[in-house]
Amino acid sequence: MREVNKTVNVTKTVQEPVTIVKEDIVYIVESKDSNHIHVKLNLIGENGNIVQCEEYGIDGDNYVLLMSANPSFAPSKPENEYREEDIWYVIDLIRGA
Repeated sequence: MREVNKTVNVTKTVQEPVTIVKEDIVYIVESKDSNHIHVKLNLIGENGNIVQCEEYGIDGDNYVLLMSANPSFAPSKPENEYREEDIWYVIDLIRGA
């Protein structure tokens, strides 16, 4: 090892809080054979730019809930069908919100 006196450029990653004002479902990939739904979201900031993407897998008990008939969050929903607001309900459950 030796002592030196140099200047180098270093890339630093800085985290800062950003307010998310909208969430947008980019795509939903459904596999009824595998009892799985894959959802990709864009999180959109106050300036309208995409701040971050998130992806969720809906399977197991969450898949059963989403595909069930007449769940508490959607009393008139038919079995094996869902609406966008049903997806949001399950994503919020997964997030623990």
